[in-house]
Amino acid sequence: MTTVQRPMNGIRVLDFTHAAAGPFATVMLADLGAEVIKVEKPGRGDGSRHMGKPMLGPLESDYYVALNRNKRGIALDLGTPQGREIALQLAEKCDIVVQNFRPGVMDRLGLGFEQIAARRPGVVYCSLSAFGPEGPLSDRPANDIIMQAVSGLMGITGEVGGGPVRVGAPISDFSTGLFGTVGILSALYVRDQHPEGQHIEVAMLDASIALMSNYLPAVAGLGETVPRCGRTHAQIVPYQAFECSDGAYVMVGAFTQGFWRRLCIAVDRPEWPEDPRFETNAQRLENRSVLAPMLEDIFRTRTRDEWLEVLKVADVPASPVLDLHEAVASEQAQYNHIVQDVGRDGIACPTARFPVRSSSWPLAESQTPPRIGEHSVDVLADVLGKGEEEIDRLLSTGAVGVDRVDVAS
Repeated sequence: MTTVQRPMNGIRVLDFTHAAAGPFATVMLADLGAEVIKVEKPGRGDGSRHMGKPMLGPLESDYYVALNRNKRGIALDLGTPQGREIALQLAEKCDIVVQNFRPGVMDRLGLGFEQIAARRPGVVYCSLSAFGPEGPLSDRPANDIIMQAVSGLMGITGEVGGGPVRVGAPISDFSTGLFGTVGILSALYVRDQHPEGQHIEVAMLDASIALMSNYLPAVAGLGETVPRCGRTHAQIVPYQAFECSDGAYVMVGAFTQGFWRRLCIAVDRPEWPEDPRFETNAQRLENRSVLAPMLEDIFRTRTRDEWLEVLKVADVPASPVLDLHEAVASEQAQYNHIVQDVGRDGIACPTARFPVRSSSWPLAESQTPPRIGEHSVDVLADVLGKGEEEIDRLLSTGAVGVDRVDVAS
């Protein structure tokens, strides 16, 4: 049987990223088949190792494990000339370099785009940062929760009349990683046209605001504000969660006129589509304060499961409102194998499977994320062709670190 390779087989990535936005970009490249070499500081490693709960070991938190599967790990002290030189030598062997330090940090280390492109012509170099390389906030530190706040994302999220609420997922981090991946793949597609190399830059602020593109014409063009709508939507009615008689919630998304008409029939209000207050979405928005309470009263007359069956028969978009545990355990998630195990030594560690499916290449069978410097020796030998004596010398200087479990053995 012919083995079908994933689309990025043969592509090598040098990964200087840490925390969430950068590792989320590089884990997708790894899932697509690229060889990703993760560079960490000896001893402490990626800061995400210390976020959340220990999963596979004291320095392998659930947060770290989720974003670093399918990677090889090398520990380099970039504060030493030897460590920086090894990094440059590795960059010469890579197609892609990804980093998410503050602007200027990698340049000062001698590992910025210009310095690496001089030694690796044609490299695709991706920089992810909070605010980008220029502007009054360019040198400020930030993370997902800061970015949700400063982008306006938190400002439009929350209950009606209530205070701002953070989106539960690290959406600013992950969207930055996604846009970074799009930029990297686009640059790879045209790299033959750019023998000098390409520098891709994505700012978390830009990515976060881009997630609210549907609101920008009215906000930036007309000066309007986006109200906090809680379980409802600022632009579509009815498009919200309704509480049912058993205290559970059903989400209803009647976002077209056809779905609105079907919903009216399903809730035994066939006259509503001709009511001048509710005929169009614009009219329903204007009269939300009238329509929503009537719908709320109707949905409180049956249980969630009863309503789900009614809406299924009516072909109206609807679903139960589940917590994450229920969603992961759902029949649909289980059928599609959305969760996979990347555990080690008998310790189970479920993570999200790469969500892109293709008829041409298989889903990745994920490997356990690396310990700090777990593959240092292998990378030096396999990628750089260094012999045992030179490797021992580099290890003795402290510029290169190895997995402490290996050292103990």
